[in-house]
Amino acid sequence: MKTPIRTFQIAAIGLDLLHQTRLKLASSLLLAERMDVTLQTWSGQAVDLLVIGVDHVAGANALAQARAQGVPTLLVARRFDASARGELPHGATVRDLNEQLSTLLLATPEATASTQGTPLLLQLAQHDAPPTGMHLLQRGAMTLLVDPGTRSIALPASTTLAEVAAQLDDATWSLTAIDAQTFEHQYAYRLPQRHSFEALFFCIARHRPELLPAPAGQASLRLRQWPDLNAEDVPSHWLPAIARLHARPWRATALAGACGIPHDTAQLLFSAALASGLALTEEAPVPRSDRRGDTTDSRFFSWVARRFGLTLFQGAAS
Repeated sequence: MKTPIRTFQIAAIGLDLLHQTRLKLASSLLLAERMDVTLQTWSGQAVDLLVIGVDHVAGANALAQARAQGVPTLLVARRFDASARGELPHGATVRDLNEQLSTLLLATPEATASTQGTPLLLQLAQHDAPPTGMHLLQRGAMTLLVDPGTRSIALPASTTLAEVAAQLDDATWSLTAIDAQTFEHQYAYRLPQRHSFEALFFCIARHRPELLPAPAGQASLRLRQWPDLNAEDVPSHWLPAIARLHARPWRATALAGACGIPHDTAQLLFSAALASGLALTEEAPVPRSDRRGDTTDSRFFSWVARRFGLTLFQGAAS
């Protein structure tokens, strides 16, 4: 499986036109390392990395502000320390900038290295986790709210669940407990999207399946309810299998055979159901040859197709 594309926000201040152009090229080349970078002018916002031309007065002022805010920096200066990480000379090439950007963006500070096998967000979202209040999670420019009370996460308008999934296991996430009043007054307008934990886990199953625990090999289960899904995060060929799991219990092997999907895909659906708390374990899974529920299944598949704007499930259900 390919490494997921990770998104980063880089800002710059105090650079002349030549260095701005080289920085833009160096940033675009990071796609080859599956790093998608957005470049912007800095005005005090949170970013993953700030590139500063310290010889310019605006850059010198920005350096002090960035250090006070804890924003990671890359300095470009006529006087620089060649042995220091995060410093480059005036006239740095595209290659020089690209190498430093890659190193700094992927750096994992030892002081914040994770000692848990489960990412912070997933620890908070586990269906059997003890009740806790709201928590604000921040990693560079990415901010999200975890609300176990409503079993949901809040995101900025421009952030997708897939982007969150790509960076879940980064060790530089910070965690801050906040109350509902603080969220409404300071963060609600910045985090207008709401997604359920169910949508998050099924998104993870698609984009970061290695983060979910594997189900027991012979386990059979059904879904206690239809999961809250985002159409863009769930492949269309998963929907018939999800619908069957919603209707009755299955083992992964039988489900894969009935739906014509790989066994690994059926296992992913089981993992997402278990992680989200939607799974009901059953003693008697339906055998692969059972056809008695075809009429009911057909009506249910038609509803699924209408909900997701698809027309391909009539045949899949027969």
